[in-house]
Amino acid sequence: MFKAQYYQQLSSVIDNALLHLYCQIATTERFVPIAQRNTILIRFLKPKIKDLRYKIIKGDIKRMVLISQRPGGNIEAKLNELRKMAMASKDKMNGAQHLYDLLSHLFNDHGFDSQLFDNDKITEKEVIYIIKDHLKNCFDLDGQQIAPISLCIQFEKNTPDMLLALINHTSLFIAEVKEYNTENQQTHILLHPTDKNNTHRL
Repeated sequence: MFKAQYYQQLSSVIDNALLHLYCQIATTERFVPIAQRNTILIRFLKPKIKDLRYKIIKGDIKRMVLISQRPGGNIEAKLNELRKMAMASKDKMNGAQHLYDLLSHLFNDHGFDSQLFDNDKITEKEVIYIIKDHLKNCFDLDGQQIAPISLCIQFEKNTPDMLLALINHTSLFIAEVKEYNTENQQTHILLHPTDKNNTHRL
């Protein structure tokens, strides 16, 4: 599973659900009991179960809604608990895992294959190449990113801006074009870490 996307989406839904709840509570001066809070949250969450945009967390949303059916069920408390767990899991993911998730996402969802660059092989268009020696110097022993990751690709039907948008949309890395040859559309892209605990953009 695309773990980073999963935790990002789960955290987003939880945050938005809680924000929706607190905005509703703010409109009244009366105390809002747990049962009423559950109702507010269910109305917010239930439509997302059938929304294909949330298919990877569909099961989680269902479980959130079902909490209200249990004796003393408190969706708000569970959302806060899940939020802490999601953030903790996301924080444990290191740079190497982020790179694996990014390349898996680009291949599975957008058709961009990726390979280690080999001097003895002819490169293919629309394939992302990573230089193995460069890769070794991008991460420390704990898998944390300490230098930008270099990607090389020769475009044929896509564009650098399109690939950069796909990468940046994942929030796994901050991508920038280092070099671009307009004649053959060869592009050198750098991936910088987004985690504030990792290295800054170099």
